[in-house]
This record gives sequence, C-alpha cells and structure tokens, in this order.
Amino acid sequence: MDGSILDLHTVEFKRLIPGPIELAWEYLTKTELIKTWFADVTIEPRVGGAVTIRFSDDESRNTTGVRGTVREFREPHVVAFTWFQQRLQPDGSRKGVDEGSVRFELSERGDKVLLTLLHTGLPIHELADHSAGWHSFLDNLDSLMSGRGKIDFMAVFNDRRPRYAERIAALQQSGAA
Repeated sequence: MDGSILDLHTVEFKRLIPGPIELAWEYLTKTELIKTWFADVTIEPRVGGAVTIRFSDDESRNTTGVRGTVREFREPHVVAFTWFQQRLQPDGSRKGVDEGSVRFELSERGDKVLLTLLHTGLPIHELADHSAGWHSFLDNLDSLMSGRGKIDFMAVFNDRRPRYAERIAALQQSGAA
C-alpha cells in the first residue's frame, strides 16, 4: 500500500503487519531484527538516546547513514527520532543534514498490528526517494514477518519512485506548501 504525501515535507504510511505487538516492536527496536528488513541500526532505548543507522560502508556513496536522537520511546507503542543524513560534501567530508524526524507507532488490531510511520521535515528534493525507500523497507518488513522472505528492494524502489515523484509534482503544481 502506497504512503500518503501529506505535504511537500511529509510522508505517512499505514500498514497492517503480523502480530503480536511485542514481536512488531522487536522488529523496530532490536538491532539483530532491524537489520533483516532495514539497515544496521542501533537505538539507545530511552528519550535522548542515540540512533545510528548505517546503510553502507562504501565511503564513495553520497550517504552512508543517519544519526539521530530518540525523541519518544514508549514500549511497545512508539519510537521516534531525529534524522540527520550523513551526506558527502564537495571537500570529501561528511556532514549531518537535517532531514526531519521519523516516528513509528504500533497499535493492536486483533491478531495484527497497525504500523504507522511518519517521516516529517524532509527536504522537497528528497521526498520521492525517502517515500519509495520507506515503501520498499515496509514491504520487506511485512514479507519477512509473514514468512515469505526478503523482497527485491531495488525492484520495488524503482517501481514506486516514479509514482511518488508524480504525486509530489502534482502537489507542487497545485501550490501546496
């Protein structure tokens, strides 16, 4: 299911994933489970704790990961953190670029769990990539939790990115802020 572009800086996803909620929480907060569907992530489980996300060790890439700070941590319902993308600078150094914040919220729906992901404060030029990325990562999470195994992340990303770009362009043309 596609995410909703709420404005030119915000994308929201609502997905019904397998339960129980405690297992879904572990997939969002435990390093060994997060890396199965997303990236190499470390979250200090407290407000003010550090968040480190490593997508790649390849230093030639534009971005290798994210650093952030936990803003909300309510087990097993909410984890939210800031998102400072570590971007390659013209001089070869890396700088944390503020690309908003991410909030995961879980709520029970029978034997399923409603996962709501909200990424706010995104730069407009990053919105399509982040939207397609989150879409792909959440497809991967659902597939793994459902026992179907990993998806082809890049195939889903490449399929979805143009759709998000079109919706963002339409929003820009309509004069939405």
